[in-house]
Amino acid sequence: MDSEAFFRPAGVLVDSGNGDGQAYEVFDPTPATASVWATTMQHGAPPAALLVRAMEALVSEGSRISRVTVDLLGVVPITRTRVRARVVRPGRTICLVAAEMDCQGEDGSYRTVAKAQAWALATSDTTEFARDLSHALPPAADAQGSVPDFFAHLKDQGFLGACEWRFVDRPDLPDGADGPRQCWIRARIPLVDGERPSPLVQVFSVIDAANGVAAYLDPTRVTWMNLDMTVHLHRSPQPVDGWVGVIADQLVGGEGIGTTASRIHDASGAFAVGAQTLLVAAR
Repeated sequence: MDSEAFFRPAGVLVDSGNGDGQAYEVFDPTPATASVWATTMQHGAPPAALLVRAMEALVSEGSRISRVTVDLLGVVPITRTRVRARVVRPGRTICLVAAEMDCQGEDGSYRTVAKAQAWALATSDTTEFARDLSHALPPAADAQGSVPDFFAHLKDQGFLGACEWRFVDRPDLPDGADGPRQCWIRARIPLVDGERPSPLVQVFSVIDAANGVAAYLDPTRVTWMNLDMTVHLHRSPQPVDGWVGVIADQLVGGEGIGTTASRIHDASGAFAVGAQTLLVAAR
């Protein structure tokens, strides 16, 4: 992987046209952000992580993000990108923050390509009542499990090539049976050049890939793209060496609409539940 990060900082921009004079952080995406569907568009994970990075910076001490929703408003091109975040609903116990991402077009103007919101809640000690009945995910092993066909011809390009993948087989399933797929993922590179990503940013740098991990569809016959991503976190994530575990399944109906549902893990167990809306179409 030639890229040293998913994004390179490109300064700060104050856009007087937005009416409030608020500053944007500006970035240049690298080829590592490229989607599996086209080398000219970004995969959903790096933009989501950049939005989370901006929102996390507004969360006060003693609170943490409990839910993130990212909406992809269209194709996210690999062009100069700007991001800004703001507090929508301030509060010491419950706070709502939001962020938006704009990408530059050929004429130099910016178009909003993604928006995000996050609830930040005040923390307290509820160890006595803690409970999670999620299925355990075996630890990442040196031996690679069965890799879905989806990854066969894509694993060395763009975003997929910028990450490490450790698929975990399901010995509990009968031979030939299908079920939720299990995988550990970590980014080989940081989100922003020169920065050490926070645990939450590490998670969002890869978690949009649950849609690919869960894929059972044949990419030569079908396309499927997620329009959004929602993650509910019931505890703070602590990725070990950046590894994030996913147990994910695709639920597809007969009308071209589906959902990817996932449980998200670190070495201590599940810490979040995720969902992505899918647009499914035959080629």
